[in-house]
Amino acid sequence: MEAHRLMPRFMVLPAVGVATACFGVVGLVGREVSGPVPEIDNLGFAAADRVFTAVPGVAEPLSYATHPLALVGVIMLMAIVAYRVRRPRIALLAVLGPAAAVSFNAWVLKPVVGRELDGYLAYPSGHTTTLVSILTVFTLVTASNAPRGRRLRATTGTAAISLVLAGTAVSAIVGLRYHYLTDTVGGFCWAVGAVITVAAVLDLLPGRHPALRLRHEQAYRA
Repeated sequence: MEAHRLMPRFMVLPAVGVATACFGVVGLVGREVSGPVPEIDNLGFAAADRVFTAVPGVAEPLSYATHPLALVGVIMLMAIVAYRVRRPRIALLAVLGPAAAVSFNAWVLKPVVGRELDGYLAYPSGHTTTLVSILTVFTLVTASNAPRGRRLRATTGTAAISLVLAGTAVSAIVGLRYHYLTDTVGGFCWAVGAVITVAAVLDLLPGRHPALRLRHEQAYRA
């Protein structure tokens, strides 16, 4: 067992690879959408319209999964539960991961790309960034804490459930014209890369760091 790490050493290289790829996608897609609307976004609207025409009245309720108040509630619940079970680094990641991803997206990425939809900066999607950053925290915690013989199954299962949840919510916000499809792709990739980065930075903190209030015998388990 590796003490007080969010990502055990066997996860570091794969995680760095995933984060690097995600940041690359954010940059490449951002460059493409800074001009005219690409055809894939029109196709995304058309596909969402077909789905929600077949099942009317569900797009708005599904979009609540990306509502700020709901997501803040989930973040706080995660942090409180982690703190109560003496897992302070998970509590920090639950708060700082989404906060860093959303803040940098809103104040840096969106203004730099400058893409607008109905007068609002749209790329990367803040709705998607917030939801996926929370789901990424869940996936990272599962991967690092599952029993050795069950890590792959547990991580794959959590990631699959997260993809379904994210895809469902994304289809709703595209169908409601809150975002273009490519906005959600950028938001998804940015959230994954940002949370992995925050986890890596938190792993640099020593186990006895006063901000974590950890005694040696309470060292964070991998």
